[in-house]
Amino acid sequence: GKLKKFKVQVPAGIQNNEKIRIVGQGKPGIAGGKNGDLFIRVKIKNDDKFVLQGYDLKTNLYLTPWEAALSTKVLVNGIDEDVSVYVPAGIQSGEKIEIENKGYKDGKGGRGKLILDTKIMIPKKPNEDELKLFKEFEKMSKFNPRNS
Repeated sequence: GKLKKFKVQVPAGIQNNEKIRIVGQGKPGIAGGKNGDLFIRVKIKNDDKFVLQGYDLKTNLYLTPWEAALSTKVLVNGIDEDVSVYVPAGIQSGEKIEIENKGYKDGKGGRGKLILDTKIMIPKKPNEDELKLFKEFEKMSKFNPRNS
């Protein structure tokens, strides 16, 4: 057949592998009958930032050691808006922070969660002052995660 272009309204909350139906845009019917319908299968691709699981969106939240130790408020990029998030003192790498109603739209007026997977990061190349402070902290701290 011929190549055609269509404007398609993708409904909020559509899930991976669901189909969108365009009435009357399929193959011509038999013996002059009306055209069939065109079905478009939706493939939702995760990107480097978000992973979709049902209606929940998962992303990483990168924290410095002092943010994790002392608590902080951070601004996180959501799917359609920035979200202010409180990070409690003592949070550990790998712990999750769940924010209700900031995930993927469910098509019924609700939303899933935005799930932040915390990752505590240290500088790859600390400067001299940072190294000095890390060494001081090493001397004064009794904390050993292998004994906890």
